Formats: sequence, structure tokens, C-alpha cells
Amino acid sequence: MNILAKFDRKRLLAAGASSLFCLLLSACGPAPDSPPERIVKGLPWQIEQFEDGSSEVFGLRLGQTTLAQALEIIGKDSESAIVIDQQNNASLESYISHYKAGPLQGKLILLVDIPASQLQQMIQNLEHGDYMASGARKLLPTESDWQLAQQASIAGISFIPAINLDDGIINNRFGTPETQLHSEELTHYLYPQKGLDIALSENGKEVLQYIAPRQFHKLSQPLLNDPSFKVASQQ
Repeated sequence: MNILAKFDRKRLLAAGASSLFCLLLSACGPAPDSPPERIVKGLPWQIEQFEDGSSEVFGLRLGQTTLAQALEIIGKDSESAIVIDQQNNASLESYISHYKAGPLQGKLILLVDIPASQLQQMIQNLEHGDYMASGARKLLPTESDWQLAQQASIAGISFIPAINLDDGIINNRFGTPETQLHSEELTHYLYPQKGLDIALSENGKEVLQYIAPRQFHKLSQPLLNDPSFKVASQQ
């Protein structure tokens, strides 16, 4: 499920924002190919990959760390809900509005791996929900369903940095993408081996989406099949 559709596309244009981001990155040490000056953990580009095709970022191992464990690691200041978008796609997500990744701040969304049949049963247990600004419905699980949900693993993570990215920062910190896709408003930087898709927006906020590398096709294939995106570069 594409979490981009759930957030307003309002651009935060502040003078010197990109320069400030560069200063923050410099404080975190040199680019990945340079010898580290000091160790800062929990940064968005620090992605550990495993032989089983899983990965770990922000201290969370995708496909293994449970929601309960994740909330212990990143803090319990979160809001969890079943989200049903305007295309009637449903997912269970935990949203952290103020998350710190090292010196960087932003919004963090955890996508919980709940089977579709179980998720539908959770929805049937609820009578009503609230509508979000995007038009999606938000439903709060019952207490018993919430207890079950906490035992499920984290399938994906989205990080929305507070400060804007640009092409130079992305290539410097995350490396050259295997594939770069471009449309009128978005550029996607695809890193299959890292399980990472970075969406650089012309009019909204950038979104970093993480998934286990073995499941990267779930992020990349819809983009590659979308005629509005053209391949800008490919290794």
C-alpha cells in the first residue's frame, strides 16, 4: 500500500532548508564511502541487510520485529489505527508524529503485517471511524484486536523527514540508485538491495519507504508498471 496518498502535499519552503539539512548530515559524519569520524546510530541511510533477504533500519528488523517490540524501541508516543484509503485498501499502521533519527526529525509510519482476512475481521468488529484529511477512514481496533496486532511483525516503514531532501543529498548519503524513475511531480530512487524507495517530490514532502529487500517488488513493480513514470537512469 502506498502511504504517500495519506499525507497532505503541502511544501515546507524555508530559506536555506537544504543547506541546513546538509549541515546536519555533515554533523553525522562523512558519506558512506569515507572513513567514519564518529558513530551515530539510527540514521535513515544506515540499513543492515541479512542473508535471508530481510533488513534492519531504525533498530527494527523488517519481517521479524513485532509491533510491541517496535514501540518499545522507538517509543510509545504513537497512534495506531486501521486505515482504509479511497480505493478501499486497508492496512494497520502505527504513526509517530515526532520521531528523531539521530539529529534528524520527521514522521515515522510502521506498516503492520496483518493477513487480509484477519484485517477484515478487525474491521467488521468496528461500527464507525473518523475521516482523515486525505479522505481515508481511520478505525481504532478493539482492545482484543489490538492485543493480537501487537504480536504481528513490522512489514514496512515510511520516514518523512522534516527538512527537504534534494538529488545531491540522496546520492551522497544513500548512494547511486539502481533505477531512477521520473514523472511530472515525483522522482523515485530505487535501491532493491537495501529495500528502499525514496520519493522526491516537487510540491510535497519527501518519503523514504523501507521494505525487506526480498519483497522489494511490492514497492517497485507498481511504479515500473505506471505509464506516468519514465526511467531517468538505470545501472
